[in-house]
Amino acid sequence: MIDKIEYGIFPNPKPDEDGNTTYQVRHMPQGTMNEKAFLAHLKYHNTYNTTTMMASLVVLKDEIIEQLHNNKRFRIDGLGTFQMKVGLKMQYDEDGNPVKPHFTDPDKITANDVEVQGVSFTPDPSFINALKESTTTRNAKGRGVAGRNYPYTREQIVEFLDNYLKEHHSITRQQFQFGLNLTEYRAKKWLDELTGEEFSKYYCKQQGKTYVYYRYGWE
Repeated sequence: MIDKIEYGIFPNPKPDEDGNTTYQVRHMPQGTMNEKAFLAHLKYHNTYNTTTMMASLVVLKDEIIEQLHNNKRFRIDGLGTFQMKVGLKMQYDEDGNPVKPHFTDPDKITANDVEVQGVSFTPDPSFINALKESTTTRNAKGRGVAGRNYPYTREQIVEFLDNYLKEHHSITRQQFQFGLNLTEYRAKKWLDELTGEEFSKYYCKQQGKTYVYYRYGWE
């Protein structure tokens, strides 16, 4: 079967040096495959024992965690490599507001200042090639049609964030951007606005080049 990967065309928020509007393309995902849907898909399309499959996935998850705890990367041939990400813990001022860690002396950084902040995944080249093979693309809106950002209200943005954070505890700027089909500029603007409020419910940690957002008390 030839899959068609749907994309959308969107204007970049800033014009080029000549003042012209330029455009970018973004994937247009059609929902999320959750565990229940995954099992139903396996049962309908394959002869796999779904109970065994889920048990195997649990074992795999536990093994990945164990090997990452042992300071090893975990590679699955044909899929990719998992690696632990660590960073500096968020600091807080006297009023309890988060403050970006700031060290000018490396000798001042101790184990108490460092925490696990996530896991990076680097796909195997063969995995990317398999995605590219037998795949074509299609403009979800039709040729030449450029989309525009949906004018979300603050309430809709907060509802999306809270629902996502209840389940996942954190969200990256990119996940927020793609989850609501926003431009990078608009996603950053919303997140900066929400975390910058006087009594904000959200705060941000920078992990390398990635910005990760949390809700106070939901970590």
